[in-house]
Amino acid sequence: MATVLKVEKMHCQSCAKRVTNAIMGVAPHSKIDIDIDGRRVTIDGISNLAEVTKALEDAGYPAQNA
Repeated sequence: MATVLKVEKMHCQSCAKRVTNAIMGVAPHSKIDIDIDGRRVTIDGISNLAEVTKALEDAGYPAQNA
């Protein structure tokens, strides 16, 4: 089941790359779909959402459930 997160501070391709890297750091086998315009990230294959949101916050991109 996919998880959709709203990442308000993600507004460009560089931000999307940082968000992807943060997620891959804690969930390397997940599938990630980035919607820069909608500022949403869809992640499939994560087992610990808290770990992902913490990694995003640490990278400067706080996220919340969309």
